Amino acid sequence: MNPSQSKTALVVGAGIAGASVCYALSKQNIKTILLEQESSAAKKASGNPIGVVYPFLTKHKTPESEFSLLAFQYFLELWESLEFGQRVPHVDGIHFLLDSNSAYDRYSHSLLSHCIPETLACLSKEPNSNLDALLFPEGKAVSPVLLTKELIRIANPMEHYNSKLLSWEMSDANGNLICHTEKEILNVDYLFLTQGYQFFTDPKLEWIPMKQVRGQIVEIPSSMFQNQISILYGDYLTAEIGGKRVLGASFDEFHLEEETRPKETFDLWNGLQSKLPNLLKNWEKIDIQNFDTRVSFRTQSQDRHPIVGKLPNLSRLDTSIKYQNLFRKNAKTFEIPYYETVGILNGLGSRGLTHALLAAEILVCDILSQSINISETIRKALKPDRFLLRKWKRDELT
Repeated sequence: MNPSQSKTALVVGAGIAGASVCYALSKQNIKTILLEQESSAAKKASGNPIGVVYPFLTKHKTPESEFSLLAFQYFLELWESLEFGQRVPHVDGIHFLLDSNSAYDRYSHSLLSHCIPETLACLSKEPNSNLDALLFPEGKAVSPVLLTKELIRIANPMEHYNSKLLSWEMSDANGNLICHTEKEILNVDYLFLTQGYQFFTDPKLEWIPMKQVRGQIVEIPSSMFQNQISILYGDYLTAEIGGKRVLGASFDEFHLEEETRPKETFDLWNGLQSKLPNLLKNWEKIDIQNFDTRVSFRTQSQDRHPIVGKLPNLSRLDTSIKYQNLFRKNAKTFEIPYYETVGILNGLGSRGLTHALLAAEILVCDILSQSINISETIRKALKPDRFLLRKWKRDELT
């Protein structure tokens, strides 16, 4: 029997990140407990009615763009193999407007530098505006809620809702993890922290530079516009799913009130009218105050890239000048101790739907010391210890 089959993992957070980790663990036949402080899955950012799936690309290859493209391809592979299309509401196709010379230059070159086949992305014209666009034929508008819940259904973890992780520590006796929740104490072999901005309550994560970002979306009746696929232009207007479209999304990292803001609805509406005036003939006749709005909070890392990997153990990190100078003297990077059975998947920002599945696979393989066909350059760009290394280079750890 595979030794991992007798192990138990606790996954904290039942959004798209936690659901993706549960799925990756199910492939390893690891008994999994999913812990969520809300009453059900996909209540926070993953609770938006419609989200978009497409890769982040740069003019020239970077670790972040290479990861994003691989994650998009991995998403599409699982979409087919798990037959999500039969159970998760979606519309294929995304037009990403290239409405400036710099945007056209960036994305036209990205197709060449990343060797992207036309089946995945190609230059096109957005029919409503006749503007140049990058077309992702298999990009998707999807229901994040139903995608998250479908992943959980397939993974089949033990679901514990209305319960929050209060603290956790390593057991001195057998090396297991003791996890204190609001309702019980759980002894597990592995711990995966995916709880979005709720990480603020965990003192072992305080050093990671992450923050909340507030976003507001507007729900628009499907009959109002006729675009057959989603359009991205800085903001986005999705295709119709379930009788509505979504216009989004605002971005605020400083003012984080949960109440909706009429001004943001107004700004999103005016931005859409300015960018795509041909979508509607009588813009002025629409009373936007009747539109439903929703506020949610994403978690964003300092460099806006995902945080994926084993969690460094700062309690065992020697930050003395003497110790660190030994490494500088020999032109080596200082050694970072880890919690070998604790992983983190966080900081997905606005691209959680695209990135979560591959990030979860990388994380689970890392914790189980299994190989995965991902370059070391990409893995280093995702690891949480990158922030410690930057502090070390700036002499900020001593």
